[in-house]
Amino acid sequence: MIKIFNLKQYPVLKKTINPRYYRGFFRFRSLFPVVFAIMGAFVFFACNELDEIGLDLIDNPLKISSTDTLTLVAYTQIEDSLLVPQLDVHMLGVLNDPVFGKTSAGIYAEILPRTLPVEFVDIHPDSLRIDSVVLSLAYTNTGYFGNRFRSMMLNVYELSDTIPRDSIYSNRQLGIKGQLPLERPRFRPQPKDTLFIGLDSIEMPPHLRINLSNEFGQRFFDNRELLEGITINDDFRGFFKGFYIHLDDYDHEPGCMLLFNLRSPFSRLQIYYRKTGLANNHTLNFFLDDPLGRRYTRFENDHSQTHPALRAQVLEGDTLTGDSLLFVQAMANYRVKIQLPNIHALISELDSEVAINSAKLIIPADDQIIEDTLGIANTLILLKEDLNNPGQLTNLPDQFVAPGYFGGSLDATKKEYTFNITRYFQEIIDDPSKNAPLYLRVSGSLQTTGRAVLKGPGRDNPMRLEIRYTQPTN
Repeated sequence: MIKIFNLKQYPVLKKTINPRYYRGFFRFRSLFPVVFAIMGAFVFFACNELDEIGLDLIDNPLKISSTDTLTLVAYTQIEDSLLVPQLDVHMLGVLNDPVFGKTSAGIYAEILPRTLPVEFVDIHPDSLRIDSVVLSLAYTNTGYFGNRFRSMMLNVYELSDTIPRDSIYSNRQLGIKGQLPLERPRFRPQPKDTLFIGLDSIEMPPHLRINLSNEFGQRFFDNRELLEGITINDDFRGFFKGFYIHLDDYDHEPGCMLLFNLRSPFSRLQIYYRKTGLANNHTLNFFLDDPLGRRYTRFENDHSQTHPALRAQVLEGDTLTGDSLLFVQAMANYRVKIQLPNIHALISELDSEVAINSAKLIIPADDQIIEDTLGIANTLILLKEDLNNPGQLTNLPDQFVAPGYFGGSLDATKKEYTFNITRYFQEIIDDPSKNAPLYLRVSGSLQTTGRAVLKGPGRDNPMRLEIRYTQPTN
């Protein structure tokens, strides 16, 4: 099963008087006098210093070997729900991916006043007039994935549950009191268009403006005495727990996923009001960007209408199909489990200790399956199972070596992803009990729609582990 290629025909260190003249730059021995004359003393001193490196190995030559046929077992899994940190970017929409199925995303978010207690302009209730109530969500620079040129139906609900402080997962569903009436529930996204607001045409960055009913805004004034007595956020949460925002389902492909920055000061609830008969407006502001505010995106995934190979792996339990095609998708959808079952066989075949020079997991993309405008994931991330806490994932030691060392970015020319897992592989060679399953995900899974179809270990140009190692010889 394991084929080891011994590169004896190309020894790295050969028993010669001048071993560094063998292969490499100095194989051009006929040109050496010319090069030496040009470069002069600089090269002379540099070469003297370099030649001191490794001289202690000359009498103990190394056997450099390599293999890329170590058995890999890989298959697609439905992603466990992801732990949701307090992020800036949140997703809202519905995607109908022809390969990966349907995914919808809704936003849970609470609003908080800048200061407590809430400050009201002194207007008698009998003279108070509410002009409008606007919930604003600021678009990110990217703005969206998919087709935004279709009309969408928006729904906003009031929460009956408080958003938890800690340990929120991406599939967590909270209770709602009911739907808040909207003035214009249908809209077409404009994530790239600057807005001009008010009679003075104040320029504002792109954001979605959701017009809620004036009756909703009136509630804050009806409870003015209560709000003026609140001095901590938890008491304000008791008065108003927040919103759940989502879009109506739709079946057109590919759909659209909108991206909002809820840490922007333009993500807020504004109640515009004035005294009857007067033109000057006042604004009551509540913000979604408060550092103490709680918010998260909830994903719902439908795995039934997917590519046959994907459906076979995740719904029918046919893991052998992963030998050909593998699937990863963001938004808490799909990941790939990778196992190295024959480490013991490799170790037993090696009759002495080895040092791993490099171990690279190479994962080619199959760009013949995805042929739409949603694109391929730019970056994947590789994790391992924490054997002390089964089901929990943790980082590989290679991830923290240096920027760019670990890898995971798509090579657009080769159409493949590469991970350097040298340190991890040395660990499991030294102690096979540390051989934990690896898990491949889309990087930034909660803030992107990225996905990729990958070639399995049984394909031409397959997923493979390329290993180069050193064995001292007697």
